[in-house]
Amino acid sequence: MSNRLPLKIALVGCGRVAEKHLQAINYLAKKNKNRVKRVELTALVDPFAEARQRILEKYKHRNQVNFFDSLEQMFSNLTNHKNKPDLVAITTPSSQHYKQAKLALQNDCHLFIEKPIALKLDHATEILNLAENKNKKIAVGHIFRYFPVIGLIAADLAEGVFGKPLYGNVSVRWGHDQAYYDQASWRGTREHDGGSIMNQSIHALDLMYWLLGEPELLSAKGSLSTQIHQMESEDLGFGIFEFADDRWLSVEGTTNTDPNRPEASFFLRYTKGEIRAGILAGKISFSILDQNGQQLRLKYLKCDILQRIKQEGFSYLLQISNPHTGIYLDLINAISLDQEPLADGLSGLKALEMVIALYEDAGVDSV
Repeated sequence: MSNRLPLKIALVGCGRVAEKHLQAINYLAKKNKNRVKRVELTALVDPFAEARQRILEKYKHRNQVNFFDSLEQMFSNLTNHKNKPDLVAITTPSSQHYKQAKLALQNDCHLFIEKPIALKLDHATEILNLAENKNKKIAVGHIFRYFPVIGLIAADLAEGVFGKPLYGNVSVRWGHDQAYYDQASWRGTREHDGGSIMNQSIHALDLMYWLLGEPELLSAKGSLSTQIHQMESEDLGFGIFEFADDRWLSVEGTTNTDPNRPEASFFLRYTKGEIRAGILAGKISFSILDQNGQQLRLKYLKCDILQRIKQEGFSYLLQISNPHTGIYLDLINAISLDQEPLADGLSGLKALEMVIALYEDAGVDSV
């Protein structure tokens, strides 16, 4: 399959997360004097016609978009090679990711999979092996890797600017009321969704693992509880992870907090500095200190903004609040240059490995 632009995209699942994808697709489907059209939406896949129509009405470009009830139907109907998508973006419930990813790869499509990559380690491994055999790229929806400044920090960490990673802790307090879980029968189930660790905290775990240097996982301790929601999975979870080279990570994940004030906080300690970051009700804050306690926040922020303007122009600054745009840009470049995306399939596997290790120690099967 050709990797020439624009890449044809099939968006699978037309729920709330699909709107973030569409925002990115609208930006990347726009031509300007500096950039060619890089993607075009050619198919919407969802069993509910009203959901497909709602997404279509927000698509700002005029190429034809086909509707399908399922991915199987799409591939059986698009017999013309030129009409098949180059990229399948999967935003469906977690239990559907494995089957849909496998089908897309078997039909020679690249993948953008929302987290988690799958609910079982053997399924995730099978997806990665199939992608390698088909020479297809996978990007996972680990959005925190694409937040402002994070990429620059990660590059300096890899160069040893902050010394050896020691430990980190992360809290994800992403509140949901009972109505959130009641709106669909699959929400909060272990078979189809997962709880506050698998669903709400996995991309935060991915970020912390990355910034700790991606060490080998040695052991995990976990405790889970369902305190206030009527659901099968946990609405509160705690974990401690031990990694090789004496690196440690603790996690708190809950949906028992105020839904109007979603919060995530991160702390990482190194031998030559520390990093703090937080999101509260949509507002981002961060602090970067060197070994002398000097604040480096403005230095990194300035460098990040200048880099983004140089690469994409001033218009991209309006996309900073939507990390899905960054994931798509990274994936397009990976396809073009035959390299791995920043949040690749292996990152999805490693994050899933951490969650399942925590669940197993807590005495709960993930599915």
